[in-house]
Amino acid sequence: MAIPPPDSRTGAPVEGLPRRAHEPETWALRALGAAEAEASGALARRMRMHPTDLSAMSHVAASDGRLGPRELSTRLGITPAAMTDVVDRLEAAGHLLRERDTADRRRVRLVPTESAATEVRGQLRSLLDRLDALTEEFTPDERQAIHRYLQAAADAYHRFATDED
Repeated sequence: MAIPPPDSRTGAPVEGLPRRAHEPETWALRALGAAEAEASGALARRMRMHPTDLSAMSHVAASDGRLGPRELSTRLGITPAAMTDVVDRLEAAGHLLRERDTADRRRVRLVPTESAATEVRGQLRSLLDRLDALTEEFTPDERQAIHRYLQAAADAYHRFATDED
């Protein structure tokens, strides 16, 4: 999905193109989300995983070992029973481990295996290399601004997901 860029001098929409209700950067971020979802589907196919299983693994990998099955079921919008099936499949496939929380032995934490992390990194290497090369095209000040925007956007998405707005 191509997002028309704003006029570089005024920041306004380019004449002759329809005006959107939100800023061009907001639309570009939405397009990035759609492209990421498309890439995620391709990764799931390449790894021969169900998209829900891959989504679960993405959340587990991003959580630094702080995520348990109940929190994961809430994030994915599936029942705890369905989450148990997902975790069982991922554990049987060697993608994740259930570990007891050292602070609360009743709590189970989900942790990706090193082999799963290695496989995902291998599958994503060409994409990540392209993104790194793209990043190198920007000045340090531009990169800092992009980083601030993406961090703030991620926070806005998180607040929306957790009803903190």
